[in-house]
This record gives sequence, C-alpha cells and structure tokens, in this order.
Amino acid sequence: MPSIRELLGRIQHYPPLLGDCLLCHQATQCHSLLCNECHAELPRIVHPCPRCGFPLPEAGNLCGSCLQHPPAWDRLRIVADYQAPYLQLIHQLKYAGKIECATLLGRLFCEASKTAPSEAGDKRPDVLLPVPLHWWRQWRRGYNQAEELARVIGDTLQIPVDGHCLHRTRATPPQARLHKQQRKENLQAAFAMTPSNYRHVALVDDVVTTGATAEQLTQLLRQAGVEVVEVWAICRTLRHPSRD
Repeated sequence: MPSIRELLGRIQHYPPLLGDCLLCHQATQCHSLLCNECHAELPRIVHPCPRCGFPLPEAGNLCGSCLQHPPAWDRLRIVADYQAPYLQLIHQLKYAGKIECATLLGRLFCEASKTAPSEAGDKRPDVLLPVPLHWWRQWRRGYNQAEELARVIGDTLQIPVDGHCLHRTRATPPQARLHKQQRKENLQAAFAMTPSNYRHVALVDDVVTTGATAEQLTQLLRQAGVEVVEVWAICRTLRHPSRD
C-alpha cells in the first residue's frame, strides 16, 4: 500500500491538463500524454540484440559481444538508447517528482514490446519485479520509479506486479560513478528476496546503465529457483554491459 507521502506526491505532481504533451506542451488528442508529432519523432531501436539491446542491422541475431560474453539474464527488452527525449523524461520522473512520466514511459515500452520480434517458445513472465530502492531513498523521493513503471506496464499487458519480493538491504552509491570492480563490491549483499514460487520473471527498471544491478538480482533469483529472468527497461546506455 502506498504511503501518505507517496499519495500526496502523486496528487501534487499530476499534470493539471491531461491533454498537454509532456514534451512540447501543445494540446494532444484523446487526453494522450504525447502529441502525434512528438510521438512520430521518438528514437527507437528497430532491431535490438535480444540479450543486451545493442542495435543490429537485422532481427533475430545476437551481437558479437553477447555471443562471446552473454549477460547473466536471458533477455533484455528496451525502448531506445539513453538519449533525448527519454533522458529528460526519466530525469523528471526520478528527480522532479513528475510521476506522470512513468505513465508515458510505461506506455512507450508496451508499444515497443508489441513490435519486438518474438522468439520460439516466447512466453510472458509470471510476474514483474521492480528493481528496489533503499527505503531511505524511496522515502525521500516518495516512490520507486521502477515500481511505477512496472505498474503501468503490468496494467497494460495484464501481468501481475510484486513490489515486495525484492529488497535493497543497504544504500549504495550510484553505479555509473564506479569502475567495474567497484560496482561488484558496491552491490555485494545489497539485495535480499522474499521466498516465492516464480519461475519466469521480468526485472523492471528505468535504465540499464552498467548491467551490474541486473546481474546481481539475476543471480539472486537463480539461487531461489527462478528459471528465466528477463530485464525490462526504458533505455540502455551505449556501453555494452560485458565491456564495463
């Protein structure tokens, strides 16, 4: 159940005009959060690598890096690289309290998922698991942006969301400021998991920056008996996770 602080934050930061485009602030059709012009100009990755999201010339193949050094998870779904306007929307969601950006970004993810190439035996996850924030950071922010994204995606795709399965046991510095060895040390014993019977899950986050967080959570889920782990995010950085 959301806290009073979170509910007040949602009311305070909800846009006064639901028909305004969040990018150009012009009137939109059907109370959409994005006008047709801005929607048409959004950058997207047409043929992403199924494991890391790296842009490829055609669908159905793994990139060279994933063939040599596959990441711990089984599949990565994203919308685009971490660039404008996604960068600004994610920043507003995380640091400006504009929770309506989660609705827009979650819808864009669902659109991208519908057009993504399917694999043989492709099945939907049993549940969506938001990447957890430390309780202190979530209290200061008023919400977990990953959980807000997961709820939009879950409602649209009709997949349940479990916001209590994964826990961050201690606060850690941002991964992007650390080198490879520091990232591994930074996340040691940083997460815990409530016992569950899930077999196919999707971790949900805003950005896959280094891949270290997703890797740690994937290992934790594997140890708990999860067979298939996907990572769902709005964006990825240009750097391949295995090269960090």
